[in-house]
Amino acid sequence: MANRRIGQAGLALIKQFESCRLIAYQCSAGVWTIGYGHTVGVYKGMKITQKKAEAYLLQDVAKFEKYINNPSYVPFTAQLNQNQFDALVSFAFNLGQGNVKKLCTGRVMNQIPSAMQRYCKAAGKTLPGLQRRRKAEAALYNKKVESCTGATTTTVKESEDYSMNTIKKGSKGNAVKVWQIIIGTTADGIFGSGTENMTKTWQKNHGLMADGIVGKNSWKTGLESL
Repeated sequence: MANRRIGQAGLALIKQFESCRLIAYQCSAGVWTIGYGHTVGVYKGMKITQKKAEAYLLQDVAKFEKYINNPSYVPFTAQLNQNQFDALVSFAFNLGQGNVKKLCTGRVMNQIPSAMQRYCKAAGKTLPGLQRRRKAEAALYNKKVESCTGATTTTVKESEDYSMNTIKKGSKGNAVKVWQIIIGTTADGIFGSGTENMTKTWQKNHGLMADGIVGKNSWKTGLESL
């Protein structure tokens, strides 16, 4: 299971919490940044497309995948399922490989979600945004994988399965959770009024019929946007 890659749910989670900017800007530390927090080779006045931002994200995520695949950082890496792997990549992307090592050293797998909640402070102050991210990562870590055939071969199968599964208000289950991650809301697996309203907004923003019903076209657009 070495050299695994992040899955769609993990990428969706990272994008949910990382804003995307297509024109270079200076971060609080004065570093020129673009896309989803990309800094390598960025200069003043630089502009990119959304597609390029996605490519940069995959490039940056790959650096942290290596650490999650490394037993020196994650002693139980060989036992991780795809959702657990994705959650730890998101954690590393946000906090760095050093904190991943601290999180996983001396702990067993089922202790990780609760331990994640301790990493929600900056300069000694608890930040609501970090609290939300840790909860989302813990939820993904705890989410069961229905069928795990290997990280490099699940993407197409997931896309095919979910594109055929129409969901709407009143629906429940794993497909709803995946959709909630895509649109950036709490992944509780229950398609209520809040999820319906966010779905309509998301559909409108992506040029789709804003009816709040997630059918083949919404799934296709959502999965391809990851």
